[in-house]
Amino acid sequence: MALSLSVSTPALAYEVTEQLNFGSISSAVVQYGDFEDVFTEEGKKRDAAAGGSFATDLWINFHPTEVDEFQMTLSYAAGNALNNINPFTLALYADDLEEDLKNINGRNRNYFLESWYKHTLEVGANASLGVTVGIIDSTVYIDENVFANDEISQFMNDTFVNSILANLPSYDGGGILEFESGNWQLKAVIMNSRNESERSYMYYSGQASYKLESTLGEGNYRINGYMTSGDFMNAAATSSDESLKGFGFSADQQLTEHLGVFARLGWQDDAAAVDHDQLYCGGVNINGGLWSRIGDEIGIGYAYLKGAQGSGLDRTQAFETYVRFAVLAYADFTLDIQYILDSSDGKDGASPEGTIIGGRLSSYF
Repeated sequence: MALSLSVSTPALAYEVTEQLNFGSISSAVVQYGDFEDVFTEEGKKRDAAAGGSFATDLWINFHPTEVDEFQMTLSYAAGNALNNINPFTLALYADDLEEDLKNINGRNRNYFLESWYKHTLEVGANASLGVTVGIIDSTVYIDENVFANDEISQFMNDTFVNSILANLPSYDGGGILEFESGNWQLKAVIMNSRNESERSYMYYSGQASYKLESTLGEGNYRINGYMTSGDFMNAAATSSDESLKGFGFSADQQLTEHLGVFARLGWQDDAAAVDHDQLYCGGVNINGGLWSRIGDEIGIGYAYLKGAQGSGLDRTQAFETYVRFAVLAYADFTLDIQYILDSSDGKDGASPEGTIIGGRLSSYF
């Protein structure tokens, strides 16, 4: 069992002029965990652990014209919550923390996340093409989900933020094409990044999405696919010339004014050394308007991930639920519970499990 507390300032935005504005997100997190079948590197049993972090994101956005846009994003963090001693294959808190923000992707760059320029072209009466180049974050463009995509205000576990099977790189050089026509949207992302072995690789991804407007409410349906260059270790750990490749599906659908559902599916080839090769995830979102508090929200999610060959895993299961209460016009408080189990595929292998109970206080300016 684990306890986490997070205090955040998710939206501080100030408009200097009609063309220039900047904003800030700050979060402080404390986590305490009780675990079962978890051992340290020295082989000692670990029953509990504690950690904390503080992170601040700052960004500035400039629109010199209606079709041109520049943005720069910086982030600073102290501490890693429980992520640096996390015994699971899934991160307990999906935010970018201290270890993530130093020597980012082996580039000898600290705290500097994004710097990009976007130009939008009108290509028809009801169509546009956006072209973005610079240091970018692919998670902004691929595998989005209205109800499961924000670790600051929604779920904390990374499997409910983005599909881990999509292997989405962040904060490296690349470009994006975004074509929109009516309710259809097509995206293409190309990036150059570095893997855990410090090898440079190319990442290519595409996504098609459709916005469905019906009597139930708005729904968004997306299918995506990706592949990399052959710069990853194979499952047998004998060579480093395998590529990562896979595809996924992400959907969110409003069922009533106050009830929505989401789903996220993923598959990836396991010729390379990966933890999982299948993902099945879904859940519900309940808006507080149901009890006359429009700012409140409940989220419930469950994920099943099948272990890949050579990973030593049979399966991973994750459950998370949160309740967010609007405290004031610019503040809310969230209670959060996570449960994670990594099941070994061997008789003598460890199967770590744990429960995370948390709280998050957020303020908006």
